[in-house]
Amino acid sequence: MTAFCAALRDTRLLPLTLIELAAAAVGSVYREVADAHCGDQPCPCGWHPRLQADLEALQAAIALSATPILQGDLVRMPVLGRA
Repeated sequence: MTAFCAALRDTRLLPLTLIELAAAAVGSVYREVADAHCGDQPCPCGWHPRLQADLEALQAAIALSATPILQGDLVRMPVLGRA
């Protein structure tokens, strides 16, 4: 968050524009890692990129992280016993 706020301050970009740039950077890193695992001398770790499945996993991770966690409203909670 500190780096994000500093980038907002320094660049004067809109928050969503900065997030889109961060997403593009993640996509670029994925592409480089995927390329390193293909070809004549792939990385020996055994991972094989599957673009569609990998993109779905990345999208799901973003969606899960971006979804707000609903906090209980004490006013609407039923009373369960006495203190």
